[in-house]
Amino acid sequence: MAVSEQGEISTEEDKLYIHERWSRIIEMLHATKVTSVEQFSNALGVSPATVRRDLNELHSEGRLRRVRGGAIIAAPNAANRDPYFGLSGQLNQADTLSINIKEKRAIGEKAAAMIDDNDSIIIDGGSTTVFMAQHIQAENLMVLTTSIPIMNSLLGRPKLRILIAGGEVFQEQALVLDPYSHGIVEKFSATKLFIGAQAVTAHGLMQTDPLLVQNEQQLIARADKVILLADSSKFEAKASLSVCGLDAIDTVITDAGISNEARRMLGEYDIDIVVVT
Repeated sequence: MAVSEQGEISTEEDKLYIHERWSRIIEMLHATKVTSVEQFSNALGVSPATVRRDLNELHSEGRLRRVRGGAIIAAPNAANRDPYFGLSGQLNQADTLSINIKEKRAIGEKAAAMIDDNDSIIIDGGSTTVFMAQHIQAENLMVLTTSIPIMNSLLGRPKLRILIAGGEVFQEQALVLDPYSHGIVEKFSATKLFIGAQAVTAHGLMQTDPLLVQNEQQLIARADKVILLADSSKFEAKASLSVCGLDAIDTVITDAGISNEARRMLGEYDIDIVVVT
């Protein structure tokens, strides 16, 4: 017999119930909207704390996608993806655009308002930066991006000059990344870089794929100011690879769900925190 976190004896019967509960959780998931911890708790007759532990375990096994307040269906065949089709540990573009939409739209709109006429900017790939590109009003811009959707959203704007980074196309994330560390990026100088993250921790801006880390480090090196677009769930997420320390970030744009602990963490590095509602 094993002892549970509550100090109770765990039997084989308990273990069987856990797996039945996990099956119910998987059945309740949606692809485009979050099933909340409260919904799971009410349906399964267990405490929210138990649900959170279950969701964390299932997330670590790749059987669902843990998001703020609950969970959604994991990207199809995440464990079996061809590494040359998508980046490791990254959802596809359609999935990321369906998570925390309200927060991401508001963050993107605020970020777009920070662009001045005649700026030279870099817009990194990501769901929040896609929303940002849709709100850009400034003119006479030079825009370098690694994102095909961002490039497409800016086409047809006569007073924008658009540069797309060269390299390999990663179809699931709709990104173009250069594995050879040369090309237009190293020759570009930006007033501002707008960048996202898989997670934001005490170790800095975090990602899950080495090639993505390498390319984002190159982008950071080419910008005078680094502006991080991160909804509040990113401060609770996990990722294993550090792109840069928090000391490299000038401004963070996030939503009102950011915790006091995350605020203190950013404040230690004198990072400007812009909160959208």
